[in-house]
Amino acid sequence: MEIFYPGDTGYDEERSGFQTGLRHEPQVIFAVENAQDVEEAVGHAKTHGHEYAIQSTGHGLTTATTGVLISTRRMNNVEIDVETKTARAEAGAVWQQVIEQAAPHGLAPLSGDASDVGVVGYTLGGGFSVLAREFGFASERVRQTGRVGDVVTALEFELLPIDEVHAGEMFFEAQHAPEVFEAFHGWDLPDHVTPALTTLGDVVRITFASTKPFDVNHLRVAPTVKEEFSAKPFAQAAGKPLPPHTYQGDNVLLSDLPLEALHNAREAAAHSSAEIFFGVLPLGGALNTEATHLIKLISPQLGVEKQHEEVFDQVRPFVVGRSRNFRYAVG
Repeated sequence: MEIFYPGDTGYDEERSGFQTGLRHEPQVIFAVENAQDVEEAVGHAKTHGHEYAIQSTGHGLTTATTGVLISTRRMNNVEIDVETKTARAEAGAVWQQVIEQAAPHGLAPLSGDASDVGVVGYTLGGGFSVLAREFGFASERVRQTGRVGDVVTALEFELLPIDEVHAGEMFFEAQHAPEVFEAFHGWDLPDHVTPALTTLGDVVRITFASTKPFDVNHLRVAPTVKEEFSAKPFAQAAGKPLPPHTYQGDNVLLSDLPLEALHNAREAAAHSSAEIFFGVLPLGGALNTEATHLIKLISPQLGVEKQHEEVFDQVRPFVVGRSRNFRYAVG
């Protein structure tokens, strides 16, 4: 285990994660390598009356600590048990490690659309995977949890017998957003299909995935800028890593999403004073939630809470909560 103090060589690198706009300012960093190191770090924090925070990849950083930072990136061992179809991942492991080790055995985890996200943080937040409506939340597949106090040091979870998925994406010019959103909203969605609709600057993107075949012809309501849809190895549908950057994001869970409210929210995001990427995730299927939809907003800057709330105001009558998985740089 290495211990870093402000001014030490390696301090800045150790406290920095995927989120570059918000960074921990700890009095001390414990770069732990095992559960015993974690216990020592937690003990130090308690003895000196400091708060402490855990960071593996720094994707979901919401509140920076000024006390003790426990960096788990070195605790990144992953073990696959082919016989029981389970994986054990330490606190610093990322999904790409699990995917790569499970794939040769025809197995896959319920990972999300970014393979460089940490396994533990993602799962503790619920875990909305690229196959969420077909198989439920990743957290429901956890079998055992290793802990030191309230710090999760490892998870053992089920893998699924998946080697191939039907997945793809469509891109439309933003001028076609009204008809694309209407087609997506009216989709008679099979329970086994997990789609997402997102605005990305001057384009609108739809993604979809399932282990079973399905049809997307009704979504072709405008010319596509780009379109791809095929059967492929799970790893190719699991998302690619992005470089670290500054971003802020939040979400709301909805009990209903009328088409008019969806259009109003989309337009509020499009005309906001901040750049906002607007996303819609239909829930239902195997997901154990009373909410019907999730709307998420992400901006490539901080300090946009007010602009995000102005978008959420358009669906406020239907808001029933928030998901921990899609909160970034917000308290």
